[in-house]
Amino acid sequence: MLRTMVRVGLLLLAGVCVGAHDPNVPHMHNGAFKKYSIGPPNKAGFRLTAAEIARITSGNQAECSVIALPVSKSSPKGTMRCTSVQEIKAPPEVVWKLLLDFPRYPKFVGGIASCEPYKKHRTLTGGKMIWARYTAAVGPFKLRYYLEHQYEPLQHCMVWTLDYSRRSDIFDSVGYWYIEQRPTGSRVYYTQDTLLPSWIPSSLRKKFTQAAMHAATARLEPACLDELRARDKRQRGLLMLPQLPKLQMPQLPKLQMPELPKLQLQMPQMLRSRSAVADATSEAK
Repeated sequence: MLRTMVRVGLLLLAGVCVGAHDPNVPHMHNGAFKKYSIGPPNKAGFRLTAAEIARITSGNQAECSVIALPVSKSSPKGTMRCTSVQEIKAPPEVVWKLLLDFPRYPKFVGGIASCEPYKKHRTLTGGKMIWARYTAAVGPFKLRYYLEHQYEPLQHCMVWTLDYSRRSDIFDSVGYWYIEQRPTGSRVYYTQDTLLPSWIPSSLRKKFTQAAMHAATARLEPACLDELRARDKRQRGLLMLPQLPKLQMPQLPKLQMPELPKLQLQMPQMLRSRSAVADATSEAK
């Protein structure tokens, strides 16, 4: 590690030019890598053997790998792919809460100095589109880049690419998260393809990619467990709230209405006279 830091320091002293990011200028291309699709892990290329599944479930050991992709039209020389599958003793909603809390990334994703969302909107399928500006510390270097995330809760998945409307320091990056509910919590799938800037020596890129993957996955479970404990504490606090005394309304005195005098309706004199005449005429007949 010391030798790596010394070499990086010599690069900086030699006047290596860094920092090409610019939010006002489009990126140098509209996507060199193939974007990951929303869907289950097999669509993202995950193929776990029985032995790998046994290691993940029994020893709580993450299966991780970092490889250099073969040079092709969609993966230029130096493209690195990191993958990880791990079991986390927390339900999927807790894991997603952390992964979607972008400003909180510096607290549980090592190497991320800041993560600031700058645009959001809902999708027609009930998901979210989130754009965020990242600042990553790679040794003494700082890389700034812009990502566009698509989160689809019904598919238990989130994918991302660069925001190609803004220029980033890295050449390209695409990635994928998927969370599968398990009896003991969650199984978390993660993969990312990245091509770091050309001014970072190729001999250091794999080390940087390994460090980035470890930083992205190693602290995830402890952070999820902290969040789970905090949630349980909040719920217990709500259950233990003191019961408020029942309020009794004072009884109002019964109001007794005064008795009104009985009204006796009397027929007017004229009507009485007419009535008497009519009765007499009737008797005479």
